[in-house]
Amino acid sequence: MEEEGESRAGWRKVLALLPRLGLTPGAAMTMLLSLAISTPALLGRESYEVGDARYDLEPGVVETRTVYRLISYIFFHDDLSSLLCSFLIIWYFGGGFEENIGTAKFWFLTPIFSMSSGLLYLALLAVGLNLQANVKVQGFTSVGFAMLSTFTTRSCFSRMPFFGFLVPTKVLPLFFLIIALFIPHAPVLSNVCGILTGVAYGMGLLDFPETMMSRVDHTFPFRLLKRIPIWTYIPASSAERKAAQTRKINPPPGSYPTQQYYMPPQGLGDTYSPYRNAKPGSWPPSTCALGHSPNPMINVFKDPVCMGNHAHLNSCTSALTDEVRIPSVNNLQQVQVQ
Repeated sequence: MEEEGESRAGWRKVLALLPRLGLTPGAAMTMLLSLAISTPALLGRESYEVGDARYDLEPGVVETRTVYRLISYIFFHDDLSSLLCSFLIIWYFGGGFEENIGTAKFWFLTPIFSMSSGLLYLALLAVGLNLQANVKVQGFTSVGFAMLSTFTTRSCFSRMPFFGFLVPTKVLPLFFLIIALFIPHAPVLSNVCGILTGVAYGMGLLDFPETMMSRVDHTFPFRLLKRIPIWTYIPASSAERKAAQTRKINPPPGSYPTQQYYMPPQGLGDTYSPYRNAKPGSWPPSTCALGHSPNPMINVFKDPVCMGNHAHLNSCTSALTDEVRIPSVNNLQQVQVQ
Protein backbone atom coordinates (compact mmCIF):
# COMPACT_ATOMS: atom_id res chain seq x y z
CA MET A 1 0.00 0.00 0.00
CA GLU A 2 2.81 2.41 0.84
CA GLU A 3 4.54 1.66 -2.49
CA GLU A 4 1.32 2.33 -4.39
CA GLY A 5 0.88 5.61 -2.54
CA GLU A 6 4.45 6.65 -3.38
CA SER A 7 3.97 5.77 -7.06
CA ARG A 8 0.75 7.76 -7.21
CA ALA A 9 2.45 10.73 -5.58
CA GLY A 10 5.27 10.48 -8.13
CA TRP A 11 2.82 10.44 -11.06
CA ARG A 12 1.02 13.45 -9.60
CA LYS A 13 4.29 15.37 -9.46
CA VAL A 14 5.00 14.49 -13.08
CA LEU A 15 1.53 15.59 -14.19
CA ALA A 16 1.93 18.83 -12.23
CA LEU A 17 5.16 19.60 -14.12
CA LEU A 18 3.69 19.04 -17.58
CA PRO A 19 1.83 22.38 -17.84
CA ARG A 20 5.07 24.22 -17.07
CA LEU A 21 6.71 22.77 -20.20
CA GLY A 22 4.36 24.78 -22.41
CA LEU A 23 3.37 21.81 -24.58
CA THR A 24 0.63 22.23 -27.16
CA PRO A 25 -1.78 19.41 -28.08
CA GLY A 26 -0.58 19.06 -31.67
CA ALA A 27 3.11 18.85 -30.75
CA ALA A 28 2.47 16.50 -27.82
CA MET A 29 0.29 14.13 -29.85
CA THR A 30 2.84 14.12 -32.67
CA MET A 31 5.55 13.08 -30.21
CA LEU A 32 3.38 10.31 -28.79
CA LEU A 33 2.49 9.02 -32.25
CA SER A 34 6.16 9.04 -33.28
CA LEU A 35 7.08 7.08 -30.18
CA ALA A 36 4.32 4.52 -30.78
CA ILE A 37 5.24 3.91 -34.43
CA SER A 38 8.99 3.83 -33.77
CA THR A 39 8.90 1.54 -30.72
CA PRO A 40 9.05 -1.79 -32.67
CA ALA A 41 12.07 -0.61 -34.66
CA LEU A 42 13.79 0.80 -31.57
CA LEU A 43 13.33 -2.52 -29.76
CA GLY A 44 15.07 -4.36 -32.59
CA ARG A 45 12.07 -6.16 -34.05
CA GLU A 46 12.19 -7.05 -37.74
CA SER A 47 8.45 -7.15 -38.38
CA TYR A 48 8.46 -3.59 -39.70
CA GLU A 49 10.76 -4.68 -42.58
CA VAL A 50 8.52 -7.43 -43.92
CA GLY A 51 6.52 -6.63 -47.05
CA ASP A 52 4.42 -3.50 -46.73
CA ALA A 53 5.25 -2.89 -43.08
CA ARG A 54 7.91 -0.29 -43.85
CA TYR A 55 7.05 3.24 -42.74
CA ASP A 56 9.93 5.33 -44.13
CA LEU A 57 10.00 7.09 -47.49
CA GLU A 58 11.98 5.71 -50.41
CA PRO A 59 11.61 5.43 -54.21
CA GLY A 60 8.91 3.06 -55.38
CA VAL A 61 6.25 4.06 -52.86
CA VAL A 62 3.71 4.88 -55.58
CA GLU A 63 4.47 1.73 -57.63
CA THR A 64 4.05 -0.54 -54.61
CA ARG A 65 0.84 1.28 -53.59
CA THR A 66 2.17 1.99 -50.12
CA VAL A 67 1.04 5.58 -50.27
CA TYR A 68 0.49 5.66 -46.51
CA ARG A 69 4.26 6.04 -46.23
CA LEU A 70 3.90 9.59 -47.55
CA ILE A 71 2.57 10.42 -44.08
CA SER A 72 4.03 7.72 -41.86
CA TYR A 73 7.67 8.56 -42.61
CA ILE A 74 7.55 11.71 -40.46
CA PHE A 75 6.60 9.58 -37.41
CA PHE A 76 8.94 6.62 -38.03
CA HIS A 77 12.50 6.30 -36.65
CA ASP A 78 14.68 3.22 -36.48
CA ASP A 79 17.31 4.70 -34.16
CA LEU A 80 17.19 6.73 -30.98
CA SER A 81 19.26 9.67 -32.25
CA SER A 82 16.85 10.49 -35.10
CA LEU A 83 13.90 10.17 -32.69
CA LEU A 84 15.44 12.66 -30.26
CA CYS A 85 16.17 15.10 -33.11
CA SER A 86 12.57 14.84 -34.28
CA PHE A 87 11.31 15.46 -30.75
CA LEU A 88 13.40 18.64 -30.57
CA ILE A 89 12.14 19.84 -33.97
CA ILE A 90 8.52 19.06 -33.08
CA TRP A 91 8.77 20.88 -29.76
CA TYR A 92 10.63 23.96 -31.06
CA PHE A 93 9.42 24.52 -34.63
CA GLY A 94 6.16 22.56 -34.51
CA GLY A 95 5.07 24.06 -31.20
CA GLY A 96 5.85 27.59 -32.37
CA PHE A 97 3.99 27.01 -35.62
CA GLU A 98 0.97 25.68 -33.74
CA GLU A 99 0.90 28.73 -31.46
CA ASN A 100 0.62 30.96 -34.54
CA ILE A 101 -2.05 29.06 -36.49
CA GLY A 102 -3.99 27.04 -33.88
CA THR A 103 -4.18 23.38 -32.93
CA ALA A 104 -6.88 22.41 -35.44
CA LYS A 105 -5.03 23.89 -38.43
CA PHE A 106 -1.78 22.30 -37.21
CA TRP A 107 -3.39 18.87 -37.39
CA PHE A 108 -4.61 19.54 -40.92
CA LEU A 109 -1.42 21.10 -42.26
CA THR A 110 1.03 18.54 -40.86
CA PRO A 111 -0.09 15.67 -43.17
CA ILE A 112 -0.46 18.13 -46.06
CA PHE A 113 3.13 19.31 -45.60
CA SER A 114 4.26 15.70 -45.29
CA MET A 115 2.53 14.54 -48.48
CA SER A 116 3.50 17.63 -50.50
CA SER A 117 7.19 17.49 -49.63
CA GLY A 118 7.20 13.69 -50.02
CA LEU A 119 5.65 13.77 -53.49
CA LEU A 120 8.00 16.53 -54.58
CA TYR A 121 10.95 14.52 -53.26
CA LEU A 122 9.87 11.39 -55.16
CA ALA A 123 9.30 13.44 -58.32
CA LEU A 124 12.83 14.84 -58.16
CA LEU A 125 14.22 11.36 -57.60
CA ALA A 126 12.31 10.08 -60.62
CA VAL A 127 13.86 12.83 -62.74
CA GLY A 128 17.31 11.68 -61.65
CA LEU A 129 18.22 14.42 -59.19
CA ASN A 130 19.65 12.66 -56.16
CA LEU A 131 22.28 14.30 -53.99
CA GLN A 132 22.54 11.43 -51.51
CA ALA A 133 22.11 7.89 -52.80
CA ASN A 134 20.38 5.12 -50.87
CA VAL A 135 19.03 7.41 -48.15
CA LYS A 136 15.62 6.62 -46.68
CA VAL A 137 13.74 9.61 -45.32
CA GLN A 138 12.63 9.39 -41.71
CA GLY A 139 11.58 11.92 -39.11
CA PHE A 140 9.96 15.31 -38.82
CA THR A 141 12.81 17.31 -40.36
CA SER A 142 11.26 18.08 -43.75
CA VAL A 143 7.97 19.18 -42.17
CA GLY A 144 9.93 21.32 -39.70
CA PHE A 145 11.61 23.07 -42.63
CA ALA A 146 8.19 23.65 -44.21
CA MET A 147 6.96 25.31 -41.01
CA LEU A 148 10.12 27.40 -40.71
CA SER A 149 9.98 28.61 -44.31
CA THR A 150 6.30 29.50 -43.85
CA PHE A 151 7.28 31.84 -41.02
CA THR A 152 10.15 33.41 -42.97
CA THR A 153 7.92 33.93 -46.02
CA ARG A 154 5.22 35.75 -44.06
CA SER A 155 7.46 37.52 -41.58
CA CYS A 156 7.75 41.31 -41.66
CA PHE A 157 11.19 41.27 -40.01
CA SER A 158 14.16 41.83 -42.27
CA ARG A 159 16.67 40.11 -39.97
CA MET A 160 16.48 37.36 -37.36
CA PRO A 161 19.03 36.08 -34.82
CA PHE A 162 20.89 32.91 -35.69
CA PHE A 163 23.27 31.72 -32.94
CA GLY A 164 24.08 35.28 -31.94
CA PHE A 165 24.27 36.72 -35.46
CA LEU A 166 21.65 38.70 -37.34
CA VAL A 167 20.97 37.13 -40.73
CA PRO A 168 18.40 37.98 -43.41
CA THR A 169 15.08 36.36 -42.58
CA LYS A 170 14.43 35.01 -46.07
CA VAL A 171 17.61 32.93 -46.09
CA LEU A 172 17.29 31.64 -42.53
CA PRO A 173 16.17 28.13 -43.64
CA LEU A 174 19.34 27.81 -45.71
CA PHE A 175 21.45 28.24 -42.58
CA PHE A 176 19.47 25.50 -40.84
CA LEU A 177 20.21 23.21 -43.79
CA ILE A 178 23.81 23.14 -42.63
CA ILE A 179 22.75 21.94 -39.18
CA ALA A 180 20.40 19.36 -40.73
CA LEU A 181 23.39 17.68 -42.41
CA PHE A 182 24.16 16.09 -39.04
CA ILE A 183 20.64 14.68 -38.54
CA PRO A 184 20.39 11.02 -39.59
CA HIS A 185 17.87 9.97 -42.25
CA ALA A 186 17.29 13.59 -43.31
CA PRO A 187 18.70 14.04 -46.85
CA VAL A 188 19.29 17.55 -48.16
CA LEU A 189 16.91 17.08 -51.09
CA SER A 190 14.03 16.17 -48.79
CA ASN A 191 14.68 19.25 -46.64
CA VAL A 192 14.78 21.47 -49.73
CA CYS A 193 11.40 20.04 -50.76
CA GLY A 194 10.10 20.95 -47.31
CA ILE A 195 11.34 24.52 -47.76
CA LEU A 196 9.61 24.81 -51.15
CA THR A 197 6.39 23.48 -49.61
CA GLY A 198 6.53 26.07 -46.82
CA VAL A 199 7.17 28.87 -49.30
CA ALA A 200 4.12 27.78 -51.32
CA TYR A 201 1.96 27.82 -48.20
CA GLY A 202 3.38 31.15 -47.11
CA MET A 203 2.40 32.67 -50.45
CA GLY A 204 -1.24 31.67 -49.93
CA LEU A 205 -1.48 28.13 -51.33
CA LEU A 206 -2.72 25.07 -49.40
CA ASP A 207 -4.42 27.32 -46.83
CA PHE A 208 -7.72 26.88 -45.01
CA PRO A 209 -10.11 29.74 -44.18
CA GLU A 210 -10.20 30.77 -40.55
CA THR A 211 -14.00 30.51 -40.37
CA MET A 212 -13.87 26.84 -41.28
CA MET A 213 -11.15 26.15 -38.70
CA SER A 214 -13.21 27.95 -36.04
CA ARG A 215 -16.09 25.58 -36.73
CA VAL A 216 -13.76 22.59 -36.54
CA ASP A 217 -12.68 23.79 -33.09
CA HIS A 218 -16.16 22.96 -31.79
CA THR A 219 -16.20 19.37 -33.08
CA PHE A 220 -15.62 16.27 -30.95
CA PRO A 221 -11.87 15.65 -30.77
CA PHE A 222 -10.93 19.28 -30.30
CA ARG A 223 -13.57 19.95 -27.65
CA LEU A 224 -12.06 17.08 -25.69
CA LEU A 225 -8.53 18.42 -26.08
CA LYS A 226 -9.59 21.77 -24.63
CA ARG A 227 -10.56 20.13 -21.35
CA ILE A 228 -7.22 18.37 -20.77
CA PRO A 229 -5.16 20.53 -18.37
CA ILE A 230 -1.68 19.10 -19.12
CA TRP A 231 -1.21 21.30 -22.21
CA THR A 232 -2.30 24.63 -23.66
CA TYR A 233 -4.90 24.40 -26.40
CA ILE A 234 -4.45 27.00 -29.15
CA PRO A 235 -7.74 28.20 -30.70
CA ALA A 236 -8.09 28.54 -34.45
CA SER A 237 -9.52 32.06 -34.28
CA SER A 238 -6.87 34.78 -34.41
CA ALA A 239 -9.04 37.02 -32.23
CA GLU A 240 -9.12 34.40 -29.46
CA ARG A 241 -5.36 33.87 -29.69
CA LYS A 242 -4.70 37.62 -29.43
CA ALA A 243 -7.09 37.92 -26.49
CA ALA A 244 -5.26 35.11 -24.70
CA GLN A 245 -1.91 36.83 -25.31
CA THR A 246 -3.29 40.13 -24.04
CA ARG A 247 -4.53 38.53 -20.83
CA LYS A 248 -1.15 36.87 -20.38
CA ILE A 249 0.99 39.97 -21.05
CA ASN A 250 -1.27 42.69 -19.64
CA PRO A 251 -2.85 41.26 -16.47
CA PRO A 252 -5.50 43.35 -14.72
CA PRO A 253 -4.44 45.63 -11.84
CA GLY A 254 -3.99 43.84 -8.54
CA SER A 255 -3.36 40.40 -10.06
CA TYR A 256 -0.27 40.03 -7.91
CA PRO A 257 1.44 42.32 -5.37
CA THR A 258 4.05 43.76 -7.73
CA GLN A 259 1.31 45.29 -9.88
CA GLN A 260 -1.14 46.55 -7.31
CA TYR A 261 -0.51 50.13 -8.55
CA TYR A 262 -0.29 49.20 -12.21
CA MET A 263 -1.92 51.70 -14.59
CA PRO A 264 -2.66 50.29 -18.06
CA PRO A 265 -1.50 52.45 -20.99
CA GLN A 266 -4.20 54.40 -22.77
CA GLY A 267 -4.66 54.48 -26.51
CA LEU A 268 -3.14 51.10 -27.37
CA GLY A 269 -4.88 48.89 -29.91
CA ASP A 270 -6.97 45.86 -29.14
CA THR A 271 -4.18 43.50 -30.20
CA TYR A 272 -0.82 43.26 -28.50
CA SER A 273 2.43 43.20 -30.39
CA PRO A 274 5.62 44.44 -28.75
CA TYR A 275 6.94 45.63 -32.11
CA ARG A 276 3.85 46.91 -33.91
CA ASN A 277 2.63 49.01 -30.95
CA ALA A 278 6.07 50.36 -30.01
CA LYS A 279 5.50 53.84 -31.44
CA PRO A 280 8.16 56.48 -30.72
CA GLY A 281 7.20 58.46 -27.66
CA SER A 282 3.89 56.68 -27.09
CA TRP A 283 4.83 54.58 -24.06
CA PRO A 284 6.05 55.15 -21.44
CA PRO A 285 4.71 58.72 -21.41
CA SER A 286 7.01 61.59 -20.60
CA THR A 287 6.56 63.65 -17.47
CA CYS A 288 5.23 66.55 -19.54
CA ALA A 289 2.32 64.42 -20.76
CA LEU A 290 1.09 63.76 -17.25
CA GLY A 291 -1.13 66.83 -16.93
CA HIS A 292 1.35 69.47 -18.15
CA SER A 293 1.40 71.36 -21.37
CA PRO A 294 4.09 70.44 -23.90
CA ASN A 295 5.13 74.11 -24.03
CA PRO A 296 7.47 74.82 -21.06
CA MET A 297 6.83 78.55 -21.15
CA ILE A 298 3.11 78.03 -20.53
CA ASN A 299 3.82 75.80 -17.52
CA VAL A 300 5.99 78.51 -15.93
CA PHE A 301 3.15 81.02 -15.67
CA LYS A 302 0.61 78.36 -14.74
CA ASP A 303 2.56 77.41 -11.64
CA PRO A 304 1.68 79.26 -8.43
CA VAL A 305 3.90 82.13 -7.37
CA CYS A 306 5.60 81.77 -4.00
CA MET A 307 5.33 84.39 -1.25
CA GLY A 308 8.87 85.45 -2.10
CA ASN A 309 7.68 86.80 -5.46
CA HIS A 310 9.47 84.18 -7.56
CA ALA A 311 8.11 81.33 -9.63
CA HIS A 312 8.83 77.65 -9.00
CA LEU A 313 9.85 75.64 -12.08
CA ASN A 314 8.36 72.18 -12.48
CA SER A 315 10.14 69.01 -13.58
CA CYS A 316 9.51 69.68 -17.27
CA THR A 317 11.08 73.14 -17.29
CA SER A 318 13.94 72.38 -14.94
CA ALA A 319 15.58 70.32 -17.65
CA LEU A 320 15.45 73.30 -20.04
CA THR A 321 16.93 75.96 -17.78
CA ASP A 322 20.45 75.28 -19.08
CA GLU A 323 19.41 76.20 -22.62
CA VAL A 324 16.73 78.89 -22.08
CA ARG A 325 17.15 81.56 -19.43
CA ILE A 326 13.76 82.43 -17.95
CA PRO A 327 13.66 85.81 -16.18
CA SER A 328 12.36 85.87 -12.65
CA VAL A 329 9.52 88.06 -11.40
CA ASN A 330 11.94 90.51 -9.70
CA ASN A 331 13.85 91.04 -12.94
CA LEU A 332 10.60 91.72 -14.78
CA GLN A 333 9.64 94.30 -12.15
CA GLN A 334 13.01 96.03 -12.49
CA VAL A 335 12.59 96.21 -16.25
CA GLN A 336 9.16 97.78 -15.89
CA VAL A 337 10.47 100.43 -13.41
CA GLN A 338 13.25 101.37 -15.82
